[in-house]
Amino acid sequence: MLGVHARRDSNDPLPSRASKLETDTWTQMLAVAGLSVYVAELDGDTVGTASAMISPNITYDCRPTAIIEAVVVACPYRRRGFATSLPRHLLRDMNSAGCNKVQLLSHKRHSGDGAHRLYTSLGFEPEAEGFRLYLGRIPDAVEEARRK
Repeated sequence: MLGVHARRDSNDPLPSRASKLETDTWTQMLAVAGLSVYVAELDGDTVGTASAMISPNITYDCRPTAIIEAVVVACPYRRRGFATSLPRHLLRDMNSAGCNKVQLLSHKRHSGDGAHRLYTSLGFEPEAEGFRLYLGRIPDAVEEARRK
């Protein structure tokens, strides 16, 4: 699973193993109530992931709200339906959990790579303005997008 994120922006082969920080973070994630991590597999290899957090909400008749994060498919496996099937499974499960609203943010830099078309095809609407503040290092891809 961790290898998918390591090669999300390249065709490089999977790293031989995850770093200690990645392994420790993965262990923390597994302990978080309401967090689910979905994986897409092909021939026993994990080729895509997506995370979903369901949290109680006092609004919307007290129905939970869900946030989808980190929809990633390794480069060599893109355009094969994995990025469509992962959110579909998440949405089915979120509906079963009684969620009223599902939110998903996608960076503006993905407007031309098909990600935004994918999300609208799944029923998401670009109706809100998202705001983000990095409290640590700004990812290289974000810095690059800002320069354009």
